[in-house]
Amino acid sequence: MSNQKQSRITRRTLLQAGALGAAGLTLADWLRLSNANDVSERRADAVLFVNLAGGPAHLDTLDMKPEGPADTRGPFGNIQSSIPGLVVCEHLPQLAQIVDRFTLIRGISHTTGDHPQGQAYIATGNRPGPALKHPSYGSIVSKEMPGDPDLPPYVAIPRTEWNAGYMGDAYGPFQTNAVPKPGTTFSVRGLTLSEGVTVEKVQQRDALLQDLDRRFRDAETQSPLLEALDTFGRQAHSMVTSERTRAAFDVGSEPESIRNLFAGDELGQSLLLATRLIESGVKFVTVTNQGWDTHTDNFIGHQRLLGPLDNGLTAMMSALEEKGMLERTLVVVMGEFGRTPAINKNVGRDHYPRANWCLMAGAGVAPGQLIGGTNDDGTAPADGVEIHPDDLGATILHSLGIDPLKEYYTRTGRPVSLIPHGRIMSELFA
Repeated sequence: MSNQKQSRITRRTLLQAGALGAAGLTLADWLRLSNANDVSERRADAVLFVNLAGGPAHLDTLDMKPEGPADTRGPFGNIQSSIPGLVVCEHLPQLAQIVDRFTLIRGISHTTGDHPQGQAYIATGNRPGPALKHPSYGSIVSKEMPGDPDLPPYVAIPRTEWNAGYMGDAYGPFQTNAVPKPGTTFSVRGLTLSEGVTVEKVQQRDALLQDLDRRFRDAETQSPLLEALDTFGRQAHSMVTSERTRAAFDVGSEPESIRNLFAGDELGQSLLLATRLIESGVKFVTVTNQGWDTHTDNFIGHQRLLGPLDNGLTAMMSALEEKGMLERTLVVVMGEFGRTPAINKNVGRDHYPRANWCLMAGAGVAPGQLIGGTNDDGTAPADGVEIHPDDLGATILHSLGIDPLKEYYTRTGRPVSLIPHGRIMSELFA
């Protein structure tokens, strides 16, 4: 059964909406007033989004159905977790012990069943369509919370397809294109100075570039591409010449007690870098963990991926807590959809957007909650109560103190709200 709290539009609220309309306020104004306690109340200074790209199987991870149909259960056993009533996959023993530091949201549902559109949905909180490309959360944060110019506000480890949509490429992510390796100096292309190149030489080159810019100042100035290149140029110069920036990416400077929490695999080292970047002042970090698209040999693939996920999430939470950052960092862990209860002829599971889960923690999220759920065979949200990616998106922005209904204008002059159809999930917060 689901304990999801629902917001209902009553006769009284409809009358209130009518009164607001008579006063000249729009529906968006009314929703903004009625949807949350206080949109300006910021709980989070940063977001760490762990993107399980490809879509983990909900029935083989955190939404298991031990009493469900035998032909859909699969071979994995289950173990009791630290949340009463929640059993999780046997291959997540560390997470099972600390999952009560998270809130687990189940029964997340939509109808977007291919990877690019599913990724766009969880990246933006807006169902994707052909007419408009919405900005990902990190791009919104870059616009609304730019922070220190020495640091990119939005970093993708190692890379992402998430983009800035109608906000323009100037608000796109800085991609590391690499992951740290234990015992090796981490080099970020475009940030680490090449051998023989000094900060002084970079300054001289920048002065030459500024001189060229002045000479060609009469060139086209309304080009989105030129605007993006100008922004990237300024950011690149600030970053390359900043000791603070280079230090932010230097995971080798982490205390040994922190480094030892993380395994040497790609996900573990990505999360180590993510926690350091957020501590240094980066506002939005996404870590993309590939490989969850298990149409073939689902159980072999999941067993290979669950070990690093188990250690990585546990280490990440310990590091954030040890650094004193968890209370101001919103942690989000999810993929673009779940996978089919039915096991196909290749011993795999296929795309299944009707049922998915998300872990959230930090930034005022009340730990140990189960919100939402799926029915007894894991094929649909329990009791027909659906949670949509729009709701998660509105909640993420609200946690950052950004109004999900804030309007922007596209380059064609079209007014558009950031996340017009999302409900802020106030039940998440303590």
